[in-house]
Amino acid sequence: MTITCNLCFYDRNSEKNQFCEICGSEIRLSTTLFETQEKGIQKREIQTVIQTNQKTVNQDKTINQNLENYSLTTSISTNLPISKPPSIEAEQKANITPKNSTNLTLITSTVVKLIPKQVGAPISEFIIDNNNAIIGKFNPDIGPVEIDLDGFYGDNTVSSTHAEIYFKNNQWQIKDMGSTNGIYIKPTGKTRFGYRMNKPEILNSGDEIAIGKIRLLFLIT
Repeated sequence: MTITCNLCFYDRNSEKNQFCEICGSEIRLSTTLFETQEKGIQKREIQTVIQTNQKTVNQDKTINQNLENYSLTTSISTNLPISKPPSIEAEQKANITPKNSTNLTLITSTVVKLIPKQVGAPISEFIIDNNNAIIGKFNPDIGPVEIDLDGFYGDNTVSSTHAEIYFKNNQWQIKDMGSTNGIYIKPTGKTRFGYRMNKPEILNSGDEIAIGKIRLLFLIT
């Protein structure tokens, strides 16, 4: 093996020589220093690789350990609540029925009439076929009413929307809708009308109603 001089670059110096055969400069020290530096660089590279690999191994070990701990300590609930379809009992408790459905059944099982009590009346009777009816006269601005008293004797005392007859709480009732001449009732078995109504009143079959000057007999058959 030969040694190259760092000064004159003579490359045939014997490995036993300490000085260059051509220029006489010392070659053993520089070569030794170069080799030492090269070995040091290689040693540091190897150490860096070992440290990097060790760090990677430690990181992988930590991640795996965290995953194992999570799977051991974290429980997943399998008892998820499942909604049940509503039962018949629940539907009954919810009371999901049309308002006044019972009342409508009672209405259809009977016939409610208003019979005018005057000779030569234009209409002999009014049938209430719903759970409410407006008594009055036709007005172009308001429209028709269920019980139209236009043409009756005394219709000048009847307002366009005079009264309302309606079924509520299993009872027929009547109320004034702001009429000019009011409403009066003569209960069944009585001989005289009462005072002018100022609040809703219950109607019984056989009661007589005065809408202004027009008298009507209330019947449930």
